[in-house]
Amino acid sequence: MVSLKKKIIDIEVHALFRALERGSEFGLNYYETKDRAFKTAKLGKLAKRKHLSRKNRTYYRYFKDNLSFYVIYPEEEFEEYIKCLIKTVIIEKGRE
Repeated sequence: MVSLKKKIIDIEVHALFRALERGSEFGLNYYETKDRAFKTAKLGKLAKRKHLSRKNRTYYRYFKDNLSFYVIYPEEEFEEYIKCLIKTVIIEKGRE
C-alpha cells in the first residue's frame, strides 16, 4: 500500500557539508547539490544493489549529466506525515 502522507525531509549538517565537498568534485555548486539530494530523497527509487544500509533505506536517482545520487535516511512515521533525516549522500558517475 502506497502512503499518501507528506514527506518532511531534512539533512544533517555533517551530511550536507560532505555532500557539498563531493558535489564540488563533480562541478556542482551548493544549490545544485542540495536540490539533487532532496529530489533523490523525495522522488528517488529504492536502491537494489549498491550502497545499501542495514538499518535505513537507500534511495537512488540518476541525473542526465551521468551522475547518480544515493541518499540514506531513516523514516519516522507519524499520523499526518513521514519525517526523513538524510544521514548520508553519495555521488557517483554512471548508473546503478
